[in-house]
Amino acid sequence: MSRRRWFVDENNLLLARRLAEVRDGIVHPGHPDLPEVPRGASDETWLEVVGNLDLIVITRDKRIRYRPVERQRWVDHGVRGFVLTSAGNMRIDEQLALLENRWAAMEAIVGSNPRGPWMLSVTRSGVRPLIPPR
Repeated sequence: MSRRRWFVDENNLLLARRLAEVRDGIVHPGHPDLPEVPRGASDETWLEVVGNLDLIVITRDKRIRYRPVERQRWVDHGVRGFVLTSAGNMRIDEQLALLENRWAAMEAIVGSNPRGPWMLSVTRSGVRPLIPPR
């Protein structure tokens, strides 16, 4: 089993697969190294698992921070993650390029903020807090 580190939400499985081609430790719902999160798992379910496993989320679900139940699960389980807030209209190759461009900054943020909860937006112009690190 590879070292699981990054969890890509089911809303972007193609990105997860493409990212796994160039980065180690990428898992997603239905991934054989993450049997705890099957395909179709609810946000409430995977947020708890991801928080308990200390994985870092990559999602393009920018509304997750506005849904009270999901936001509370994010906070309660100390989830750390990045939201591709402008990726809705991006092709997969553009999303992958955005992540590759911001990867060093994302790694630095993860390294300097080992405890959650926190949620940051990743856009072409940079990385900014949605739920600030503690």
